[in-house]
Amino acid sequence: MKFEMPKYHHPDFGQEFLKNAPNATLEEVTRDGISPRNYHALSVYPEYFKINGKWVLAVQSRMDTVCVANDTPGEESVNIVEFRNLKKGDKVVIGRTEDASEGIYVWTKGFLGNEINKDTFSFRAGRSRETAFSMDYDNLYEVLKHEKENNGYVTLIIGSALSLDRDSRKALERLIRGGYVQAIFCGTETAAFDLERGLFDTSWGQNHFEKEQNTTRNLFATINLARKYGSTKALVESGLVKNGFIKACVEMDVPFVIAGTIRDRLGLPETINNVYEAQDTMRSHSRKTSTIIMMSAILFTIATGNMTPSYNEFDGEVRPVYMYTVDIQEFAVNKLSDRGTVTAVSMVTNAQDFIRNVDRALNC
Repeated sequence: MKFEMPKYHHPDFGQEFLKNAPNATLEEVTRDGISPRNYHALSVYPEYFKINGKWVLAVQSRMDTVCVANDTPGEESVNIVEFRNLKKGDKVVIGRTEDASEGIYVWTKGFLGNEINKDTFSFRAGRSRETAFSMDYDNLYEVLKHEKENNGYVTLIIGSALSLDRDSRKALERLIRGGYVQAIFCGTETAAFDLERGLFDTSWGQNHFEKEQNTTRNLFATINLARKYGSTKALVESGLVKNGFIKACVEMDVPFVIAGTIRDRLGLPETINNVYEAQDTMRSHSRKTSTIIMMSAILFTIATGNMTPSYNEFDGEVRPVYMYTVDIQEFAVNKLSDRGTVTAVSMVTNAQDFIRNVDRALNC
């Protein structure tokens, strides 16, 4: 069955309660990074703001942000920003209701059309080990084929489980080289484990023939070598790294964002240790992302899911942002939906098996 992107439907603005709604109240920021009282905090749902009599859609609504409006006649628009990025003079939308009574309207049926008896804008709910995921896999394959054919932007969030396994590393590398991945988010050790395998043919100091396990000797030798070369890119270009997804990213010009954590003992040259800088860099990609797959990395998954809109506008068309969260633990996959990202499809399965299945379906 050929994949068809869901069509977005705006509300009927001819309805009396929308026609008669007041303009949204705006209040200027007086100090950088401090919002006025009674600011309107956004959700993951499509939201409209009435400015100069016009309803304006916030195309990147996301959790725990505020709406900054441009009310210049003829240039009405809104920008969604984090509180820390507010600047003096910004005009913030004020109001705590969502029913248009304050010029703010949350619209949950944009992708449902006339199917009014369905649940609001969400894909799945209540996933467990007993859930059958065959349909989810089939849908994902079609989504990824569509993204590749239509210049979509697919972002992967990956945990160290994928870089510690030989076959999942190969699968991820093939997907990158096949043009199915446009950005990767991960932590230092996930990237360093992959590079360690490419340099020393060990994972966490262990190969198939060694009795010694879980030594960090080769891991830190890898990080030191990257720092000696000045960048991971330079290390890869030296020819020392024989394989892996980081090598594929460098050679295919696919950006990878490595956010530092409090647990890091030593970072790669690209590791971003300033949390706000890391967040801004991740956001620069999530703003462009049309499909996001989050695998076996619960903290990065929650962070990325909450900074990624559940819908966006691409080439003038509003469409859903497809989200998949994959982990062997029910707690991990359901945690994202608990935090407000209601559109994520959760798959309770081994992330290593998952990525190999995706690779086989798309590259075989």
